[in-house]
Amino acid sequence: MSYRQSDHLITIPQGQLALRQQGAEGAPDVLVLGGISGGREIYTAAGKGWWQGLIDNAGLLGYNLWSLDYLGGMGASTCQVTPTTVETQAQAIQTALMSLGVEQLHAIIGGSYGGCVGMAMAAAGDLQIDRLVVLGAAHRPAAQAIMLRSLQRDFVGLAEELGDAERGVALARALAMVSYRGSSGLDARFPNGVDAIDFMHQRALRLVQQDPVRARQLFTVFGPALDVFRVAPQQIKVPTLLIGFKDDLLVPEHLLTELAGLLPDCYSYEAVDTAHGHDGFILNTAAFGPGIKHFLEEL
Repeated sequence: MSYRQSDHLITIPQGQLALRQQGAEGAPDVLVLGGISGGREIYTAAGKGWWQGLIDNAGLLGYNLWSLDYLGGMGASTCQVTPTTVETQAQAIQTALMSLGVEQLHAIIGGSYGGCVGMAMAAAGDLQIDRLVVLGAAHRPAAQAIMLRSLQRDFVGLAEELGDAERGVALARALAMVSYRGSSGLDARFPNGVDAIDFMHQRALRLVQQDPVRARQLFTVFGPALDVFRVAPQQIKVPTLLIGFKDDLLVPEHLLTELAGLLPDCYSYEAVDTAHGHDGFILNTAAFGPGIKHFLEEL
Protein backbone atom coordinates (compact mmCIF):
# COMPACT_ATOMS: atom_id res chain seq x y z
CA MET A 1 0.00 0.00 0.00
CA SER A 2 1.34 3.43 -0.93
CA TYR A 3 1.34 6.57 1.21
CA ARG A 4 -0.90 9.43 0.20
CA GLN A 5 -2.04 12.76 1.59
CA SER A 6 -4.90 14.98 0.49
CA ASP A 7 -7.02 17.74 1.99
CA HIS A 8 -10.80 18.02 1.71
CA LEU A 9 -13.11 20.96 2.41
CA ILE A 10 -16.54 19.42 2.87
CA THR A 11 -19.73 21.48 2.87
CA ILE A 12 -22.15 20.42 5.60
CA PRO A 13 -25.23 22.18 7.05
CA GLN A 14 -23.11 23.90 9.71
CA GLY A 15 -20.49 25.24 7.27
CA GLN A 16 -17.35 23.74 5.77
CA LEU A 17 -15.20 21.18 7.54
CA ALA A 18 -11.51 20.91 6.61
CA LEU A 19 -10.22 17.33 6.77
CA ARG A 20 -6.89 15.72 5.95
CA GLN A 21 -6.57 12.17 4.65
CA GLN A 22 -3.16 10.54 4.86
CA GLY A 23 -1.48 7.21 5.31
CA ALA A 24 -1.84 3.92 3.47
CA GLU A 25 -4.19 3.97 0.52
CA GLY A 26 -6.85 1.29 0.79
CA ALA A 27 -6.16 0.57 4.48
CA PRO A 28 -8.82 0.68 7.23
CA ASP A 29 -10.03 4.15 8.21
CA VAL A 30 -8.90 5.65 11.52
CA LEU A 31 -10.12 9.04 12.77
CA VAL A 32 -7.65 11.00 14.93
CA LEU A 33 -9.06 13.84 17.06
CA GLY A 34 -6.99 16.22 19.20
CA GLY A 35 -7.64 18.88 21.82
CA ILE A 36 -9.50 22.13 21.29
CA SER A 37 -6.52 23.83 19.63
CA GLY A 38 -5.36 20.75 17.72
CA GLY A 39 -5.96 20.63 13.98
CA ARG A 40 -5.60 18.39 10.99
CA GLU A 41 -1.77 18.63 10.81
CA ILE A 42 -1.13 15.68 13.09
CA TYR A 43 1.81 14.37 11.04
CA THR A 44 4.18 15.75 8.41
CA ALA A 45 7.03 14.17 6.49
CA ALA A 46 9.30 16.86 7.96
CA GLY A 47 8.43 15.76 11.49
CA LYS A 48 6.46 18.92 12.35
CA GLY A 49 3.03 17.44 13.05
CA TRP A 50 1.63 18.41 16.42
CA TRP A 51 0.87 14.72 17.23
CA GLN A 52 3.87 13.30 15.37
CA GLY A 53 4.82 11.03 18.25
CA LEU A 54 1.43 9.33 18.29
CA ILE A 55 1.58 8.51 14.58
CA ASP A 56 5.11 7.13 14.89
CA ASN A 57 4.78 5.21 18.17
CA ALA A 58 1.38 3.68 17.36
CA GLY A 59 2.34 2.79 13.78
CA LEU A 60 -0.62 4.69 12.40
CA LEU A 61 0.74 5.37 8.91
CA GLY A 62 -0.33 1.82 8.08
CA TYR A 63 -3.95 3.07 8.22
CA ASN A 64 -5.99 5.54 6.18
CA LEU A 65 -5.92 8.40 8.68
CA TRP A 66 -8.45 11.20 8.93
CA SER A 67 -7.84 14.37 10.93
CA LEU A 68 -9.59 17.74 10.91
CA ASP A 69 -9.86 21.35 12.00
CA TYR A 70 -12.81 21.68 14.38
CA LEU A 71 -15.73 23.88 13.41
CA GLY A 72 -15.17 27.19 15.19
CA GLY A 73 -11.63 26.25 16.17
CA MET A 74 -8.23 27.11 14.78
CA GLY A 75 -7.65 26.24 11.14
CA ALA A 76 -9.47 26.21 7.81
CA SER A 77 -12.95 25.01 8.81
CA THR A 78 -15.65 27.68 8.64
CA CYS A 79 -19.13 27.98 10.12
CA GLN A 80 -21.76 30.62 10.75
CA VAL A 81 -22.31 29.51 14.35
CA THR A 82 -19.74 27.51 16.30
CA PRO A 83 -21.19 24.24 17.67
CA THR A 84 -22.02 24.87 21.30
CA THR A 85 -21.94 21.23 22.41
CA VAL A 86 -19.56 18.34 21.93
CA GLU A 87 -22.45 16.37 20.43
CA THR A 88 -23.10 18.90 17.65
CA GLN A 89 -19.39 18.92 16.77
CA ALA A 90 -19.48 15.13 16.65
CA GLN A 91 -22.54 15.15 14.40
CA ALA A 92 -20.86 17.56 11.99
CA ILE A 93 -17.82 15.28 11.72
CA GLN A 94 -20.01 12.23 11.13
CA THR A 95 -21.92 14.05 8.39
CA ALA A 96 -18.70 15.08 6.64
CA LEU A 97 -17.21 11.59 6.77
CA MET A 98 -20.36 9.97 5.47
CA SER A 99 -20.47 12.43 2.59
CA LEU A 100 -16.99 11.17 1.69
CA GLY A 101 -18.24 7.59 1.70
CA VAL A 102 -16.79 6.67 5.10
CA GLU A 103 -19.41 4.68 6.98
CA GLN A 104 -17.13 2.43 9.01
CA LEU A 105 -14.13 3.38 11.14
CA HIS A 106 -11.58 0.83 12.24
CA ALA A 107 -10.99 3.13 15.20
CA ILE A 108 -11.40 6.61 16.64
CA ILE A 109 -8.44 7.92 18.63
CA GLY A 110 -9.34 11.02 20.63
CA GLY A 111 -7.25 13.08 23.03
CA SER A 112 -8.69 15.61 25.51
CA TYR A 113 -11.62 17.39 23.76
CA GLY A 114 -11.21 14.88 20.94
CA GLY A 115 -11.73 12.05 23.40
CA CYS A 116 -15.10 13.56 24.33
CA VAL A 117 -16.01 13.91 20.64
CA GLY A 118 -15.02 10.29 20.07
CA MET A 119 -17.21 9.10 22.94
CA ALA A 120 -20.13 11.15 21.60
CA MET A 121 -19.71 9.59 18.16
CA ALA A 122 -19.51 6.09 19.59
CA ALA A 123 -22.60 6.66 21.73
CA ALA A 124 -24.59 8.09 18.79
CA GLY A 125 -23.97 5.00 16.67
CA ASP A 126 -24.43 6.75 13.30
CA LEU A 127 -21.14 5.31 12.02
CA GLN A 128 -19.92 1.77 12.52
CA ILE A 129 -16.99 2.20 14.91
CA ASP A 130 -14.98 -0.91 15.68
CA ARG A 131 -12.70 0.47 18.42
CA LEU A 132 -12.33 3.59 20.52
CA VAL A 133 -9.20 5.02 22.16
CA VAL A 134 -9.80 7.77 24.74
CA LEU A 135 -6.80 9.75 26.01
CA GLY A 136 -7.12 12.25 28.86
CA ALA A 137 -10.91 12.56 28.63
CA ALA A 138 -13.85 11.34 30.69
CA HIS A 139 -17.61 10.94 30.48
CA ARG A 140 -18.21 14.03 32.61
CA PRO A 141 -16.15 17.07 33.60
CA ALA A 142 -14.28 17.45 36.88
CA ALA A 143 -15.40 20.29 39.16
CA GLN A 144 -11.88 21.75 39.22
CA ALA A 145 -11.77 21.84 35.42
CA ILE A 146 -15.09 23.71 35.34
CA MET A 147 -13.73 26.22 37.85
CA LEU A 148 -10.60 26.84 35.77
CA ARG A 149 -12.57 27.32 32.56
CA SER A 150 -14.92 29.72 34.33
CA LEU A 151 -11.91 31.85 35.32
CA GLN A 152 -10.69 31.81 31.73
CA ARG A 153 -13.99 33.28 30.58
CA ASP A 154 -13.81 35.86 33.35
CA PHE A 155 -10.40 36.99 32.04
CA VAL A 156 -11.83 37.32 28.53
CA GLY A 157 -14.90 39.25 29.69
CA LEU A 158 -13.06 41.65 32.01
CA ALA A 159 -10.43 42.46 29.39
CA GLU A 160 -13.13 43.17 26.81
CA GLU A 161 -14.81 45.57 29.24
CA LEU A 162 -11.45 47.36 29.54
CA GLY A 163 -11.06 47.55 25.77
CA ASP A 164 -8.21 45.02 25.47
CA ALA A 165 -9.91 41.87 24.20
CA GLU A 166 -6.75 40.14 22.99
CA ARG A 167 -5.12 40.53 26.38
CA GLY A 168 -8.02 38.68 27.96
CA VAL A 169 -7.66 35.78 25.52
CA ALA A 170 -3.91 35.66 26.17
CA LEU A 171 -4.48 35.50 29.94
CA ALA A 172 -7.08 32.76 29.48
CA ARG A 173 -4.58 30.75 27.46
CA ALA A 174 -1.88 31.37 30.05
CA LEU A 175 -4.12 29.92 32.76
CA ALA A 176 -4.83 26.98 30.46
CA MET A 177 -1.08 26.35 30.16
CA VAL A 178 -0.86 26.09 33.95
CA SER A 179 -3.62 23.47 33.94
CA TYR A 180 -2.20 21.47 31.03
CA ARG A 181 1.27 20.80 32.48
CA GLY A 182 2.32 18.73 35.47
CA SER A 183 4.11 20.43 38.36
CA SER A 184 7.11 18.07 38.38
CA GLY A 185 7.63 18.50 34.64
CA LEU A 186 7.61 22.27 34.94
CA ASP A 187 10.06 22.15 37.84
CA ALA A 188 12.42 19.95 35.83
CA ARG A 189 12.22 22.20 32.79
CA PHE A 190 12.47 25.46 34.73
CA PRO A 191 14.71 25.02 37.83
CA ASN A 192 14.46 28.78 38.19
CA GLY A 193 10.70 28.90 38.44
CA VAL A 194 10.52 32.52 37.26
CA ASP A 195 11.50 31.35 33.77
CA ALA A 196 8.23 29.43 33.56
CA ILE A 197 6.35 32.74 33.52
CA ASP A 198 7.91 33.69 30.18
CA PHE A 199 7.11 30.23 28.79
CA MET A 200 3.47 30.56 29.86
CA HIS A 201 2.98 33.97 28.28
CA GLN A 202 4.91 33.15 25.10
CA ARG A 203 2.73 30.11 24.45
CA ALA A 204 -0.37 32.19 25.10
CA LEU A 205 0.72 34.95 22.73
CA ARG A 206 1.52 32.43 20.00
CA LEU A 207 -2.07 31.18 19.97
CA VAL A 208 -3.63 34.64 20.01
CA GLN A 209 -1.43 35.83 17.15
CA GLN A 210 -2.65 32.98 14.95
CA ASP A 211 -6.25 34.20 15.00
CA PRO A 212 -7.52 36.25 17.99
CA VAL A 213 -11.21 35.75 17.15
CA ARG A 214 -10.98 31.99 16.90
CA ALA A 215 -8.66 31.79 19.88
CA ARG A 216 -11.33 33.59 21.91
CA GLN A 217 -13.89 30.95 20.94
CA LEU A 218 -11.75 28.21 22.46
CA PHE A 219 -12.59 29.73 25.85
CA THR A 220 -16.06 31.21 25.26
CA VAL A 221 -17.58 28.33 23.25
CA PHE A 222 -15.44 25.19 23.49
CA GLY A 223 -14.92 25.62 27.24
CA PRO A 224 -18.64 25.77 28.07
CA ALA A 225 -19.23 22.79 25.76
CA LEU A 226 -16.82 20.76 27.87
CA ASP A 227 -18.48 22.02 31.07
CA VAL A 228 -21.86 20.59 30.09
CA PHE A 229 -20.59 17.44 28.39
CA ARG A 230 -22.10 14.25 29.70
CA VAL A 231 -22.24 10.85 28.04
CA ALA A 232 -23.70 7.67 29.49
CA PRO A 233 -20.81 5.18 29.35
CA GLN A 234 -23.35 2.36 28.98
CA GLN A 235 -24.17 3.74 25.50
CA ILE A 236 -20.59 3.20 24.31
CA LYS A 237 -20.81 -0.40 23.15
CA VAL A 238 -17.49 -0.65 21.29
CA PRO A 239 -14.24 -2.00 22.79
CA THR A 240 -12.57 0.98 24.44
CA LEU A 241 -8.95 1.57 25.42
CA LEU A 242 -8.84 4.23 28.13
CA ILE A 243 -5.61 6.10 28.90
CA GLY A 244 -5.14 8.67 31.65
CA PHE A 245 -2.18 10.63 33.00
CA LYS A 246 -0.86 11.02 36.51
CA ASP A 247 -1.17 14.52 37.97
CA ASP A 248 -3.72 15.49 35.30
CA LEU A 249 -5.42 18.51 36.82
CA LEU A 250 -8.24 18.54 34.24
CA VAL A 251 -9.12 14.84 34.03
CA PRO A 252 -8.19 13.27 37.38
CA GLU A 253 -7.70 9.58 37.94
CA HIS A 254 -10.88 9.06 39.95
CA LEU A 255 -13.01 10.09 36.95
CA LEU A 256 -11.25 7.65 34.64
CA THR A 257 -11.54 4.83 37.16
CA GLU A 258 -15.26 5.56 37.32
CA LEU A 259 -15.53 5.57 33.51
CA ALA A 260 -13.59 2.31 33.19
CA GLY A 261 -16.00 0.64 35.61
CA LEU A 262 -19.08 1.82 33.72
CA LEU A 263 -18.01 1.04 30.15
CA PRO A 264 -19.65 -2.15 28.82
CA ASP A 265 -16.45 -3.19 27.03
CA CYS A 266 -13.40 -1.54 28.58
CA TYR A 267 -10.49 -3.30 26.91
CA SER A 268 -8.02 -1.72 29.31
CA TYR A 269 -7.44 1.31 31.48
CA GLU A 270 -3.88 2.58 31.80
CA ALA A 271 -2.72 5.47 34.00
CA VAL A 272 0.52 6.74 32.45
CA ASP A 273 3.12 7.89 34.94
CA THR A 274 4.17 11.24 33.48
CA ALA A 275 5.68 14.52 34.61
CA HIS A 276 3.61 16.38 32.02
CA GLY A 277 0.10 16.13 33.47
CA HIS A 278 -2.71 16.53 30.95
CA ASP A 279 -0.26 17.25 28.14
CA GLY A 280 1.03 13.71 28.56
CA PHE A 281 -1.36 12.78 25.76
CA ILE A 282 0.89 14.79 23.42
CA LEU A 283 4.29 14.43 25.09
CA ASN A 284 4.34 10.83 26.36
CA THR A 285 3.34 8.95 23.21
CA ALA A 286 6.29 6.55 23.53
CA ALA A 287 4.72 5.25 26.76
CA PHE A 288 1.29 4.43 25.35
CA GLY A 289 1.71 4.35 21.56
CA PRO A 290 2.73 0.66 21.37
CA GLY A 291 -0.34 -0.25 23.44
CA ILE A 292 -2.59 1.55 20.97
CA LYS A 293 -0.86 -0.25 18.10
CA HIS A 294 -1.55 -3.59 19.77
CA PHE A 295 -5.18 -2.66 20.46
CA LEU A 296 -5.81 -1.68 16.83
CA GLU A 297 -4.26 -4.89 15.54
CA GLU A 298 -5.51 -7.44 18.06
CA LEU A 299 -9.29 -7.29 17.87
